[in-house]
Amino acid sequence: MAEVMTIREAVARAKEDGLPVSEYTLRAWIKCGLIPIRRAGCKQLIYYPNLVRYLQCEDGGDIQPVIVAGSR
Repeated sequence: MAEVMTIREAVARAKEDGLPVSEYTLRAWIKCGLIPIRRAGCKQLIYYPNLVRYLQCEDGGDIQPVIVAGSR
């Protein structure tokens, strides 16, 4: 199975893998720079393992570190 795919294909595969995400949400994450893509003409291509890592928060996701006042 291909690892590089269009956004629509990535959404369909994620749903098959039990990781439901909407196309709208994925496009928003891409626009914000949370998930990297490559452009081929007018198509946006995504490396599927990057999407899986983001959905499973393997790299910390969007969790911000807690900063305690007065500590350095």
